[in-house]
Amino acid sequence: MKENERKITKLISDEKVNLQNLLKTFRDVGKLRHTPLNNLYKIKQEMIKIEKALKRSKLDDFVKEEIERHLESIKSKIPRWEEDVKKTFGQKLENEMEKLGFELRGHYPLLKVSFYTLEVDLDSFRVLIWYGPQQEKLGICELNPEEVVKKLKIVHAKITQWQFNDEMFLSKLYEAYKIAVYRQNKKMGDQIAISNILFEFAFLNQDKKFRTNPIKDNYREYGRVFFSYDLHRLKERKFDGKELSLITATRAYTRRKSDFLWIPSGEKGDGNYISHIKFREAIS
Repeated sequence: MKENERKITKLISDEKVNLQNLLKTFRDVGKLRHTPLNNLYKIKQEMIKIEKALKRSKLDDFVKEEIERHLESIKSKIPRWEEDVKKTFGQKLENEMEKLGFELRGHYPLLKVSFYTLEVDLDSFRVLIWYGPQQEKLGICELNPEEVVKKLKIVHAKITQWQFNDEMFLSKLYEAYKIAVYRQNKKMGDQIAISNILFEFAFLNQDKKFRTNPIKDNYREYGRVFFSYDLHRLKERKFDGKELSLITATRAYTRRKSDFLWIPSGEKGDGNYISHIKFREAIS
């Protein structure tokens, strides 16, 4: 008898908690829907909570149907709210980008700025910032124009204001190529995979501090994005009687990210996929 009473008590208690949560969430949606453009993500999340609570509830079917009809009326407005969010966000973002001298291009969900891609995700109410055509993820921020611009400004400065010198870069690149040729038992003039060149170049790019004590804290970050941008801004191609050649990736080398590197060809987001590098005898 006592066991049965405990089961009933638990059922009633669980239903009470579920109904309290349902009531709170229902009221929250009622408040949020007055300013849907600022709260679209929250509205979607709360709607999911209500649907789950309804499934668990022991409410009369008539009551459930009334609630579900009300939810459907709100759901029917979501597509229009989404379009309004896109329009408002896009206009504000374009204005903010113009202040930095950037031109906003493209269509949702992928917007283009210089050689970056902004992936707008309305379901999670966030923006993913990519280098190139979704090549390297650079950051994530809220669906807020000011936040996106702030994040992009920091990322852009980190990439483009990296200290660079054509001769020094080309010298290290040639050294990295020679080391890779030796390690792979190849001969000068042969093609070397871009990933192998980057591996060797990253270590040549370390300063004395790392070479003296090669620990993580002393490592100078140099990844695919930096390498890509440096190759993009490299003007000189000849060094020590040799000439740098970038080999365009064939389809076979674009299946895996590690087999190629996207390199911008301008400031509008255009670029090329490179799979190998080689140095050959320079033609006078």
